Amino acid sequence: MRPRDALSAPSPKRGDGSPVALLEELASDAVIDQAYAWLCERRKDFPHNAEVWDFRFRWREEKPRLQAALLCGDYRFEPLYRIRLKVDGDVDVWRARDQLVLKALQLVLARQLPASPRCTHLKGHGGAKWSVRAVREHLPRHAWVCRTDVKDYYASIDHERLLADFVRAIPDRRLDHLLRQYLRRVSERGGLFWSFTRGIALGCPLSPLMGAFFLHSLDRRMQALPVFYVRFMGDVLLLARTRWKLRRAVALLNATLDERGLEKHPGKTTIGRIARGFDFLGYHFSPGRLTLARQTLLNFGCRLTRLYEQERRSPRCEASLRVYGRRFASWAGGGLGDADFAQACRRLVALSLPMLASEASATHTSSSVDGSGTCPT
Repeated sequence: MRPRDALSAPSPKRGDGSPVALLEELASDAVIDQAYAWLCERRKDFPHNAEVWDFRFRWREEKPRLQAALLCGDYRFEPLYRIRLKVDGDVDVWRARDQLVLKALQLVLARQLPASPRCTHLKGHGGAKWSVRAVREHLPRHAWVCRTDVKDYYASIDHERLLADFVRAIPDRRLDHLLRQYLRRVSERGGLFWSFTRGIALGCPLSPLMGAFFLHSLDRRMQALPVFYVRFMGDVLLLARTRWKLRRAVALLNATLDERGLEKHPGKTTIGRIARGFDFLGYHFSPGRLTLARQTLLNFGCRLTRLYEQERRSPRCEASLRVYGRRFASWAGGGLGDADFAQACRRLVALSLPMLASEASATHTSSSVDGSGTCPT
């Protein structure tokens, strides 16, 4: 896997050979149409009264107005609307028009901003399962580990630092106003407004790229050291052959996080010998063995129980439990290249489901019988 350094990558050319301005590329038919197709796929299951359907209905009129606003440099993001979900609590949702612009911005900036191949949450960099396989492969050649998580990474990103880095990396200053609006967003619900002066938005197509870019200096510094390094968003892992190499890497990690205004999560930091074992990306690593982390199993049990409580009186309860079980087994065992581990995950789910499924079936049967013990007609 080769590192991407978009700063040295060739820019698209006009007919006369001069570089195309990034804002013109952002407003081009190719980028806007690709972003629109992505938006339609992502929001295809939204409620019938969601504003995305009106946006799609008026797309032929909306598209030229959107492109003109982007080229003139006067495009303005609307406030996000805040909704309350049963399980996840309050969630801020971008307007369909703004979500499309953010996706288009991500498509353009992904080819311009530098990104390390060791930052694996970006598309084309391997993902979580590549990280797990790489750690498992390098484990026998190292003796020491530092595993940590940046505390509240998305919510802790400093706007001024990110904007300063962006200005240095991107020569087209006309994109600055779009990035500033994305960062300094406002949410609204029922006449109440929430403004943000720190952190980046969850559920936004641009946020993973900004999360990778904000700590690119850390990626670059770690790759220059004689350690194995991988980062998945705010999850950082270092493997070293000796204690002194690890200490030097940890000192540089702490210094870089301090420069960025970030800190390690005290409850999610492990520093010591690999022989003691450690958790990373939902798995527990120890010499010669890979298992699911204890917290992963607890989350699976809590989610399964919650799903049962929500639908235990429904005839589709058993089917819902089995669908979730299959998805969990597919995630836990897939992508690791280990058939035995995948089979063990399927056995775990097979042992967990029958008791809840049979109890749900009995609950539904008893609720379908009236007081005399006979089924109502």
